[in-house]
Amino acid sequence: MKRLAQFLVILILAGAGSLPSAFAKKQGRLSLSPKVVEAKSALIVCECPRGMAVAEGRALEELQLWGRFQIVKHRDKADLVFLFSANQYLGDYLTRDGPDKRPVSVDFTIMTVVDPSTGENLWSDSRRWGSWRVDHATRELIAEFRQRIEGQTKKWALNDILMCSVSPDLAAFANLTAEQALAKSGSGVSRIAGSPDRLTLDSPEAPDFCRQAQLVVGPDNRIVAFDVPASLADSLDLTEVLQQADRFDFAGGKDTDSNQVYFNAQSKDKKILIRFEVQGHKSVLSWVRYSY
Repeated sequence: MKRLAQFLVILILAGAGSLPSAFAKKQGRLSLSPKVVEAKSALIVCECPRGMAVAEGRALEELQLWGRFQIVKHRDKADLVFLFSANQYLGDYLTRDGPDKRPVSVDFTIMTVVDPSTGENLWSDSRRWGSWRVDHATRELIAEFRQRIEGQTKKWALNDILMCSVSPDLAAFANLTAEQALAKSGSGVSRIAGSPDRLTLDSPEAPDFCRQAQLVVGPDNRIVAFDVPASLADSLDLTEVLQQADRFDFAGGKDTDSNQVYFNAQSKDKKILIRFEVQGHKSVLSWVRYSY
């Protein structure tokens, strides 16, 4: 009887209202979707009656301090939607008619990360802290989400980046014509549609960072370099580069096409160029070029 009573207490405490948090803990053990890891912009949506109203301002402040996402005001400009609510998300962000009309008691603060193009729930968690602690709950939920993203990021050392320059598999394409590279037996080279000056290269024997590279074809149709584009799942600590400042020349500017502010570290021999994009208060690894 004692065990039965304990079981019933657990069921009562769990209840339907605690489903968001329980679901999130199960979901939290899985890898985040690439849609999340690669996202660059975010829209904040707050279904915020009464005490929930503070969630929107707190979310904006925390996301701006983080600096990972550009905060936008329209769904069609967003890679992610940060949805704050006191009711569990039903997956109907794109299909419902206006705001959520369900009755709400502000017991939970729920953060759901939604794909704005499909309405899919990409990540969710909650805090059952009541209406007086919505501000703190919002901060905690964003901190948890940030920890999940950063925990899934590949943190490369500078030596990982430099090792690509001495990889025999990549050096073998120096000064070949595009046709010779494509014809090279087992090369893993293919054309990139719409990019005549680039060939994609899949080299499983190369160092981890540069296994997916792009060969750069010069004006004379010969391969002059290879580029390794970095994703938001790749990171290199700029401090590590600055600590070896005697090996690099540094420069910065703004890209005329994208208006993106950047920072370059180029090796003294001009063979390696590491580009960082400046996003908020952070410098994010963008790509690396290795010239032959």
